[in-house]
Amino acid sequence: MAAGRAPTGPPKAVQVLEEKLATLPGVGKVTARRLAYHLLKVEASRARELAEAILQARREIHPCGICGNLAATDPCWICADPDRDRSVLCVVEDPRDLLALEKARVYRGLYHVLPCRLSPLQGFGPESLEIPRLLERLEGGDVKEVILANNPDQEGEATAGLLAEALAGKGVRVTRIARGMPAGSSIEQVQSPILADAFEGRRPLV
Repeated sequence: MAAGRAPTGPPKAVQVLEEKLATLPGVGKVTARRLAYHLLKVEASRARELAEAILQARREIHPCGICGNLAATDPCWICADPDRDRSVLCVVEDPRDLLALEKARVYRGLYHVLPCRLSPLQGFGPESLEIPRLLERLEGGDVKEVILANNPDQEGEATAGLLAEALAGKGVRVTRIARGMPAGSSIEQVQSPILADAFEGRRPLV
């Protein structure tokens, strides 16, 4: 760089903010830059409120010790509900999928939230699924059916297949949601009537 030439590009602090925002799911570089400059233009109090909301959520929300759902209590509100059907366990990939099913009111059993799904490119192999934790929930014989509600994309199908193998011979009926779920979609984005159709049309795997 020639002497006296001003540096090009945004200030370092803005670059760091953009980089951190770009790590969020679904946020690319262009969106990250737009969000960064938006946060710099709003009143400082609003920026502090956002930062405090993030920190407060991090302090107060944690995985349920039973099912893995994110909640402010342990056990979570679903595991603690005595009216839930404890003979059925629905396996989902993300707490957001659980919330979508609850909103659709298509299911009244218990849940098991996986820590991740199979994704070798992201470093998530079979051991990352913590399958022994799922199998522990079958001890005692209360669970009669396990519904695999993984998303119907390549990674979701691979995850469901591995779980079905692990559940084989465990004395429970293993089913997979199917009819009504468009290939490549996510439970979080599917409308309630389609979710209801997918649950009613679930097929046995084991």
